[in-house]
Amino acid sequence: MEELWQSILLSDEMIEPLLCGIVLGLIPVTLMGLFVAAWNQYRRGGSALGG
Repeated sequence: MEELWQSILLSDEMIEPLLCGIVLGLIPVTLMGLFVAAWNQYRRGGSALGG
């Protein structure tokens, strides 16, 4: 039983860096997607604001 708790505690050390990496990786991908969507809309000439 003690080995089980040790394995749970050791696996918990990997969760935060993994989560941090996922979040830090999603930020540039999201921003790039927003810029691409805005650029495509600008190229098409349409505006969501009706201008």
